Amino acid sequence: MTNIVIYARYSSSAQTEQSIEGQLRVCREYAERKGYKIIHEYIDRAMTGTNADRPEFQRMIADSAKKQFEYVLVYKLDRFSRSKYDNAIYKHKLQQNGVRVISATEVISNTPEGVLMEGLLEMFAEMYSKDLSQKVTRGMRENILKGNFTGGNILYGYKVVDKKIKINEEQAPAVRFFFSEYAKGTSMNEIVKQLNEMGYRTNKGQKFTLHSLQYNLSNQKYIGLYKNSFVENNDYYPAIIDKVTFEKVQDMLKKNKRFSNKAKEKFLLSGKLYCGHCGASMVGTSGTSHTGKTHSYYSCQERYKKHTCNKSNENKQQLEEDVFNFIFDMVLQKDNINTIADGILESYKNEINNSELVSLEKQLEEIEKKFDKITQQIMKSTNDNIISRLNKQADDLSEQQATYSEQVKKIKIALSIHHSKQDIVEYLQVFIDQPKTEKFKETIINTFVNSIYVFDDYINIYFDLFERNKKFTFKQAKEHREQAVNEFLHKTQCSTITLER
Repeated sequence: MTNIVIYARYSSSAQTEQSIEGQLRVCREYAERKGYKIIHEYIDRAMTGTNADRPEFQRMIADSAKKQFEYVLVYKLDRFSRSKYDNAIYKHKLQQNGVRVISATEVISNTPEGVLMEGLLEMFAEMYSKDLSQKVTRGMRENILKGNFTGGNILYGYKVVDKKIKINEEQAPAVRFFFSEYAKGTSMNEIVKQLNEMGYRTNKGQKFTLHSLQYNLSNQKYIGLYKNSFVENNDYYPAIIDKVTFEKVQDMLKKNKRFSNKAKEKFLLSGKLYCGHCGASMVGTSGTSHTGKTHSYYSCQERYKKHTCNKSNENKQQLEEDVFNFIFDMVLQKDNINTIADGILESYKNEINNSELVSLEKQLEEIEKKFDKITQQIMKSTNDNIISRLNKQADDLSEQQATYSEQVKKIKIALSIHHSKQDIVEYLQVFIDQPKTEKFKETIINTFVNSIYVFDDYINIYFDLFERNKKFTFKQAKEHREQAVNEFLHKTQCSTITLER
């Protein structure tokens, strides 16, 4: 079953909790119809969608790195973000973690150009993100060299005092305990048990786990070494652990790693592949032959678990290669580049324009006028209560001003990027000509494939070109074989091609 999370948001105190309940109800009903399993719901109350500084939103983005869910389901796409630039940036981050955003009430993209347009916008967003990252990096580097804390999560055993990182004397004994015990050969399970029994808790107030302990044991900040890609400062974190103990622990972690870090094979068609005999999902499996060699397959779930289907296993490597080559040859033909480029260029012209910039700049002018008015009222008033309320209004305006100013910067960056048709053709050509790595194959499959039904003598591949994220049923897959392709396309509004075997 596909794991998903729901993200819901309402933007102001004028909207009620019912707004959230309504969003959740529609999303839950959608998930039930699709057969999705909801593993968490992230909710931001009274939060604007014009900026991404939302606690639950950011937690969801961070959680996506854990690879526990495949989709983020929203009531409407503007619940995710109303900024097309933040939308592209954060969708790009999710996609890097194998997660896609879907809407319970809208079709996300209904043309081939739309699919590629989304990718192009993400490329622009990545360019913007890298430019912004360079500026942020310069500022962080200077702060770190000065020994000033730059924000983020503080490592267990430390605290921030006057912008400097200091040893937390209440937590430091726990740090010394788990390092010394592991160096003696005590198991992680036993150390976690003892830490919790002694009443120690993580910075989030939770009990210690194997994961949190392993992260701490391998962190070189405990010996005072702080190093990242752009700066090194050995005075940034004061040392809690001596180097001899730390190195002994690292050696033991490496020796024990072989028992807990077995590599997992990537099955590129997972979540999209279905059995042509019974319609059940096909899952990745592996087995060892009498020669000791490991072989990987896609197996019908009904056969694998219940033995109620006679569909034979499909060789993983061969099936993935056949599907990828067929998709690549049919969808990404070089002869189609000019047509696709025309569609992308037209979409980009419609998407990026001055109207939003003009609107935001007018709102900034209005905010400046309100600031002037409030300043005059404060100067005239002698009532402390009135002055306090006016200061609160000024603070609110200041937040709005910062948000709008950031949006203006992003739009100006986007408007400064002028791409000709030739630029897009060259970009698509590079995209098509890049090495056919496993990551590239995964990207192609995730971008274009809706679902695949594997029969004994043919394979039906359904493309996400017209109606994205609509899973096609086993009945439809069988009917497709029995009726004309044009009639099927008309009924389902989904592009499909049959691969003969």
